[in-house]
Amino acid sequence: MRFEEIVAPTTKELFIRRMEEIILSGRLAIGEKLPTERELAEQMKISRTVVNSGITELARKGFLEVVPRKGVFVTDYTRQGNLETLVSIMNYNGGRMDSRNYLSILEGRIAIEVPAAQNAARYRTEQDLLELKSIIDAMEGMSDFQQVAELLFRFHHAICLISKNTIYPLVFNAFKVPTLVFWENSCRRNGIEYTRAGLKELLGYIERQECEQAGEFIRRIVTQAMQEA
Repeated sequence: MRFEEIVAPTTKELFIRRMEEIILSGRLAIGEKLPTERELAEQMKISRTVVNSGITELARKGFLEVVPRKGVFVTDYTRQGNLETLVSIMNYNGGRMDSRNYLSILEGRIAIEVPAAQNAARYRTEQDLLELKSIIDAMEGMSDFQQVAELLFRFHHAICLISKNTIYPLVFNAFKVPTLVFWENSCRRNGIEYTRAGLKELLGYIERQECEQAGEFIRRIVTQAMQEA
């Protein structure tokens, strides 16, 4: 077995994490102005280059706003943020999310995966079917819920690829972190064999090119998850 190299976080990554923690904890309020880059660098014992690039990244995530000739301000990340912001919030909360964000992600899955499953059933090839079946087979006898969640992500991401829509797999990737948490919890609650049985049913619809049934299956299981939330 070959082990991956352990890579320590960079100073920039540590700065970003610290600033996200301060903002998400409420120690820096929305609208509050940050000290200058020089002051931050001196207080945190890091270079101004790290502070500058870190602020740029935090602004991209929707946590900060850089106003020319006025300074850097904390923004309302619920209004200015994006999916990367959600990942940061989940990391801060230990992988958890509130019910509103959870339901919103499930609604997003319906919007993406229902048409993706329909198109996958329409365009699938024999090679595509073999790939999907191999993922299901890999789950057999598996007991690690985290590993099963990874395979579930691979299966549904493969469906997005098979759909021939170039946007679906990219958007689905953006939901990876919260989706993995959702599937891991789902496997713990329902069991791995129940999960495999559902994938087999979906694969059957795709194999028989039953487009509407494939889409309806996705809608049904995600709607059920929303009702259980």
